[in-house]
Amino acid sequence: MEDREQRPAPLGGPGPSPGSWPLTGRDHTLAELLSLLEHPERPALLIAGPAGVGKTRLARELLSRAAASQGRVLAAPASQSASQIPFGAMAHLLPATLPAAEGRPNLLRILADALLAHARGGRQILFVDDVHLLDTGSASLLLQLAVRGGIRIVVTARSGVPMPDAITALLRGGYASRVDVPELSPDSVGLLLERALGGPVESATARRLWKYSGGNALWLQQLADAGLASGALAVTAEVWRWQGALDVSEQLIDLVSRRIGQLPSDVSRAAELLAFGEPLGVTVLEQLTGAAVMDELDRRSLITNEEDGWRAQVRLAHPLYGEVLRRRTPPHRRRRYCRDLAAAVQRTGMRRREDLARVGGWRLEAGDLTDPQLLLSAAGHAIMTMDFTLAARLAKAACDAGGGAPARRALAVAFGHTGHGAQAEQAHSGLPHTAAPDRDQLRSVQLRAANMYLSLDRPSDALDLLRRAEQAMSDSAACAELAALQAVLLAAQADWPAYTQAIARARRGGSPNPRTAVRIHYAECIDHFCHGRPGAALQLIESALPILPGEDDLPMLRAGLLSWLATAQAFAGRLDEAEATATAQYQHAQDVHWVGSQGAWQFYLGRIAARRGRLRSARRHMREAASTLRDDTTWGQQALLLGEWATIEALTGSTAKAQTLLDQAHLARVESYRILHIPAFSMARPWILAVQGRVRDATRQAMRAADDARREHVQLWEAELLHIPVRLGRPAAVTGRLMELATASDTPHIRIYAQHADALATRDAAAMEQVCTAFDTIGMRLHAAEAAGHAADLWLRKGSAQDAQRAADRCHRLAHHCEGVTTPAIAACRTPELTDRERDIARRAATGESSQHIARQLGITVRTVDNHLYRVYRKTGVTSRRELRKVLAVAPGAADEAADG
Repeated sequence: MEDREQRPAPLGGPGPSPGSWPLTGRDHTLAELLSLLEHPERPALLIAGPAGVGKTRLARELLSRAAASQGRVLAAPASQSASQIPFGAMAHLLPATLPAAEGRPNLLRILADALLAHARGGRQILFVDDVHLLDTGSASLLLQLAVRGGIRIVVTARSGVPMPDAITALLRGGYASRVDVPELSPDSVGLLLERALGGPVESATARRLWKYSGGNALWLQQLADAGLASGALAVTAEVWRWQGALDVSEQLIDLVSRRIGQLPSDVSRAAELLAFGEPLGVTVLEQLTGAAVMDELDRRSLITNEEDGWRAQVRLAHPLYGEVLRRRTPPHRRRRYCRDLAAAVQRTGMRRREDLARVGGWRLEAGDLTDPQLLLSAAGHAIMTMDFTLAARLAKAACDAGGGAPARRALAVAFGHTGHGAQAEQAHSGLPHTAAPDRDQLRSVQLRAANMYLSLDRPSDALDLLRRAEQAMSDSAACAELAALQAVLLAAQADWPAYTQAIARARRGGSPNPRTAVRIHYAECIDHFCHGRPGAALQLIESALPILPGEDDLPMLRAGLLSWLATAQAFAGRLDEAEATATAQYQHAQDVHWVGSQGAWQFYLGRIAARRGRLRSARRHMREAASTLRDDTTWGQQALLLGEWATIEALTGSTAKAQTLLDQAHLARVESYRILHIPAFSMARPWILAVQGRVRDATRQAMRAADDARREHVQLWEAELLHIPVRLGRPAAVTGRLMELATASDTPHIRIYAQHADALATRDAAAMEQVCTAFDTIGMRLHAAEAAGHAADLWLRKGSAQDAQRAADRCHRLAHHCEGVTTPAIAACRTPELTDRERDIARRAATGESSQHIARQLGITVRTVDNHLYRVYRKTGVTSRRELRKVLAVAPGAADEAADG
């Protein structure tokens, strides 16, 4: 399948011009309109929709496609000013003088005759834009033309606005078809932005612009143009991203203000209150404004009601209404509104979980710092809901208001989760220490250690801090809790002897409290996963999540457990669940504006897509993750991201890009997360070699890396590495060890790896077909396609051409589901008669590389390249490099992408 991604525009480029936006997401509607335009009994076609939805753009595209068959187009744009003049919209199409006639002439008939005279000798289309603004005479003339026939009529109208009676009669009399144009869907907005901007757009950016535009094409364009002009919308690491606050142009403010309309003072106040407080409970808003004002807001379609459990809420009907109203509200009124909102919600008892953080935020906006305890509690709630940006503001205000050590502790947590690890360490180090640490002190030590490990890449310092704190304490429960957290970090470092000792200390003293139990489950989950038991790891995570203590514990524990949940699901053969987990968490990270978490979950979505074999989708996720995390240190695993992205690029044939990413991964290497170094640094290199045609070298590289993983006692990654030679058709040296790993594992994919190796080693084509089915069943379709390719080769060796063709067809179908990706095993299935060297040169030539470039890359002569290509053409029956693309299933843009790397 052709890769639909588009390359980013140059960084210095001006971006799209206002008139350059392509028509996107309207294929179905356009096809319907073209069909209705040919309707023999309905000469008129009405295109309706909200203002800015793209009715005129759609109509012009329709007319440009229909002009060849329907004839010349006559345009008559309606307007508010022309609506006051009889036949004002059509004056330029009508005769300058009327013919003399005895008696009273039939004016409509004379004018219709004049227009229809243009159509003699050829068909014509009359196009009227904004027909709801048409004067009565022109509307009646349209009805006359439709009744008489002989000319096609296309009109646009704003939905929800009264139209002239004659236009209503067109529809009522069956002379016109009506098509309503909906707002653009989220997917259509994302695709439109990519086409307009000329490159991939971050999913969070596309979703944000869809949300604020409401799918309105005009408002979307205005938002994008404003972002381009201000620099908020720009290319970061090959991806268009919106960074910072939403930028609304004056032109868009004017458009939205006109939509809102002139409001009475009490209604305007209610709308502004809602702009600063949405969503608000119906009771709260009614107390602040009165029922009559709420009814007026509803009558003007300015609000929408929604149910949240048992509670009814109100928000503005469009997100841009809030943006515009907030901009129009002067600071003194904004502060008053925030005070009123805080007081009103406090009077309700703040029963909702997020109410405390919202009240704290309003108090902060109002400049009210008189209650540091309220600000501190609000910061704590913001931390628990992962809104760390708000938490940092509230904690800073609590510090300034005299909140003391608890406020500094909350500020340190917020700093650590917003990518400011050094500032978090400064805040932690400034906290007072006592000889007998209390619960707050115990929590501070762990928070500081977590920041050292996660953000500052100081694992030794983190572990040393925890050990010293454990040794200084006499309370056995506190010692167990600290030992359990050490076990988590030691497992992540693959320091198994020290991990075992820490787990033993954590279990000393009998039944652990919930905090210690969560940490023990967390540490043991990493242990099980690394030792090839992701099923057991999954059970531990599922047991740990419900017993997380809540506000008095480390907020990163939940985030960490959820990331391991998605990983364990992905490697336990539960890819659908893994994708659902990652999608939900990515959505949550967007909702709370936690940038580090957004980037991390994009990475997990990429990893899951790669497990499914959707490598082009995986590449998009990885590219977005790299862009999002470029300037964020919260996650601390850029090397892992770059390394796994390199593997994906290698599998898609972009070896130059893969090598560049792998080099960047080595530069970004950290001391923390040692267990993740293996997939980051060991998986890509064998695939780079394999795609270059150096299969023997690739096999050796994979086996050496697998030996390293075995010495580290990380059997799951060992199995992944040992399966690479199998996928490359060289199972001899790895089959026995894969059998051993399968016996000790509780996950289906390692057992299938062993079966794959055994079937290939014993040349059992029927068993290989079963391997293909097993991979397909758990959703690993690229692996399934490769197994089908191996089956085709085995059947061919047995002389069963029919079975070989059937397996090859299955390979091709599965590869199609993998977005057309071709790995060496699939390419060999398509061209079984080619040698590895011939296939490598053919793939390079198919992507557009010149013979000179191929010769330089491979260290051979141009003549040798051309000789290989001659043999390829003879074996495959093709006559050009372009035809090779079809034989090898190479996307036309692959060469450009590889060169860009």
